[in-house]
Amino acid sequence: MRKFLKKTAVSFMALTMAVMSIQLPSAHAAMVPTEAVVISQQSETDREKLVAFLDRAEVQQELQSHGVSADEAKIRVAQLNDEEVQMLAGKIDELPAGGLIGEVIGAAVFIFLVLLITDVLGLTSVFPFVNHHGR
Repeated sequence: MRKFLKKTAVSFMALTMAVMSIQLPSAHAAMVPTEAVVISQQSETDREKLVAFLDRAEVQQELQSHGVSADEAKIRVAQLNDEEVQMLAGKIDELPAGGLIGEVIGAAVFIFLVLLITDVLGLTSVFPFVNHHGR
């Protein structure tokens, strides 16, 4: 019986030492530069601007004419990286304050083309008419 307890205790200690010797990743705290916070906030503002643009009736109508639903476009906007979002938001900022229909249609077509290019590159699969090789 004593031999059994000794063997169990040794096994338990060996297991405990093995578990304790595993290196767990540690968290590192660091200062976050103000620029990084501002860029992050600007990116969120730009995404909200794009979603608000996609909520406009004339934009939705134009997207529908190209076979894209507003929900699909919003999903694609969520998948864009910060640079692409900034570029698209900049295009929206260039539109006149009155929002001329021609400019809105031009911006909607631009968004459609960006979405189409990401689909052709295989980053997403929204348009059924795009031939995806290997899928």
